[in-house]
Amino acid sequence: MTKPKTTGTPPQGEEAIDAKPRRQRDKRFDGYIKGAGFVLATICAILPFVMYYDILEARPKPETTGKTVRDPLNRANQKVVRKNNGVEVSQSKTRDGELDPMTTATTSALTGDRLAGIDAASKQPYPAKPVFLLREVVGGLVMIEDDTGYWFVEKGSPLPDGSTLVAIERGSNSGSWHIKTSDGDVINRTN
Repeated sequence: MTKPKTTGTPPQGEEAIDAKPRRQRDKRFDGYIKGAGFVLATICAILPFVMYYDILEARPKPETTGKTVRDPLNRANQKVVRKNNGVEVSQSKTRDGELDPMTTATTSALTGDRLAGIDAASKQPYPAKPVFLLREVVGGLVMIEDDTGYWFVEKGSPLPDGSTLVAIERGSNSGSWHIKTSDGDVINRTN
């Protein structure tokens, strides 16, 4: 193929589109975007460390009042009273062989008084079973009232008297309800 000769007249048609010189893309903008991304990534990597050290410096310093705080677990000055080095020592005798005068248990003279106190305490009556009232039934929830306030319970929930709610049933009259507890009690709705 031979190259066509160019004349002073501009080319026409498809040749005119191909003949326009293409403008080179400016790559400086891509470099700016890459640089900004690198700077942003560096800041994100350093930020946690900066915040950590800033928090350490922002902590309040304890005020010095001149008082010293004694550590109750400091056993640096603790003295060992008796060291037996693995040798079994009789509990009832001292090293001299004499009886230890320290009383370590109750004596038989006090046993009768203590047993009388136990008998008196065992005759104390148990507290009465807590009483609660059924106030309302709405959508499977039961509102009960006891001396501490109002409570919503559902089937299987514990009740104030220690039993469990077993069943929620309609009464024979319209608007009447009653519940059955695991103790066998039936409690009717009261207004």
